[in-house]
Amino acid sequence: MILSQYIYDHSPIFIQNILVSFKGYLNKKSRYGDEYYRYLEFLRNFDKIELVNKQKFQIEELRKFLHFAVKNSVFYAKLYEGVEIDKIDSLEALKKLPIVDKEMLRDNINQVVTHTGEPIVISHTGGTTGKSLEVVMTHCDYMRRMAMLDHFKERVGFIHLKMKRATFNGKHIVPPVQRKNIYWRYNRACKQMIYSSFHITEDNLSYYVESLNRFRPQAIDGFFTSMCDVANYIERHHIPLTFTPVAIFPTSETLTAEGRALLERVFHCKVYDQYASSEGAPFVTEWPDRKLRMELASGVFEHVEGTNEILVTSFTTHGTPLIRYRIGDTMEWDTKCFSDPISPIVHSIQGRRLDFLYTAEGAKINAGNVSNMLKYIPNAVIRAQFVQERIGEVVLLLEIDKQVYKPEYDELIRKEFIHKFGVSTNLFIKHVDSIPREKSGKFRMIKNTVQYSPITT
Repeated sequence: MILSQYIYDHSPIFIQNILVSFKGYLNKKSRYGDEYYRYLEFLRNFDKIELVNKQKFQIEELRKFLHFAVKNSVFYAKLYEGVEIDKIDSLEALKKLPIVDKEMLRDNINQVVTHTGEPIVISHTGGTTGKSLEVVMTHCDYMRRMAMLDHFKERVGFIHLKMKRATFNGKHIVPPVQRKNIYWRYNRACKQMIYSSFHITEDNLSYYVESLNRFRPQAIDGFFTSMCDVANYIERHHIPLTFTPVAIFPTSETLTAEGRALLERVFHCKVYDQYASSEGAPFVTEWPDRKLRMELASGVFEHVEGTNEILVTSFTTHGTPLIRYRIGDTMEWDTKCFSDPISPIVHSIQGRRLDFLYTAEGAKINAGNVSNMLKYIPNAVIRAQFVQERIGEVVLLLEIDKQVYKPEYDELIRKEFIHKFGVSTNLFIKHVDSIPREKSGKFRMIKNTVQYSPITT
């Protein structure tokens, strides 16, 4: 990873585009195989069946998944010892099983992971609490998740791999030493222009807009705050656009009504929200009628009793099973009345925060990118908090598992930090015994008290 990043960083931009496309072709092979197309067709047909049959399918998949977990995961075999899995035949009966939280998963990850011999993909997550976690995903599950995501987009008119898309994400595509105002790279394999979310400043935004007008994407996806910053700049400067996307698909952050209205006003298309997670949570997607619905084919959502906090059981986590998993997010839905004929409606997704940190230049680094600084330190960070009280300086408080954490991990975090924040922002790492929670009892991964607004949103 470090060697390949070094080679990329020190290559000319045209070579970087080739490397990005090469990586895209490799990803295309692992994400869009026969199972992807088979499952995509299944989902198209699943949409057409009656709700009662969708619910029957969900329960049958639940039973099969529980049996799989007990048979192939040492952790779940022990956890469910004495439980008659055959009697878990309804969503109500599922409540008989114990809740699994992130700490349980992290502490027992080697016993949670299944070993079936099936090809796997490794997924890393920083998480909204800064807890690092490495999960195993089977190739089959990975392709099904890609199909679920693309089917959601297909419903509103965007066909993945056939239409052009612009993506604002957390990939390290712009080297820290780059001086040219080119903050994007092209992934030819997926007709995707990738834009850096780390360099969106008032001085740079004109270059982003010029690139978008040249590329003319048919969809825009990625970090919500990054897209809002671009839209805000376009509106403030009355810049005409040469394209009208089919739709916009934000990820990783909670949508605001103001931000959604801004994007739709500027780009003259609809914004469609969705929920999933890098751990492999089931999907909630927004349909053409603008209603958020649970994707029943992907798993089960429950509420922690008396709260809006969710538990997830995901049918696409055969590598690292998630069953009644306390993921840390919250949603609101009516638990007493599932009257929608298509699927249960989710009123709001409340779990993903709009927290961010500033670079020395004033760019906003959102929570998704911040948490990703820890994702290559698997299962070693118990909790992390990023504190910013002034521009140009970030303090990182770390609670670590001293048996797992290695001294060189500090340097790995610093390198990740430089790729996201550049060389002008200083990082101070402090190892602490514990990080206090807020008075509300909640934990905040990011505490930003800087009174600074370089880009008005």
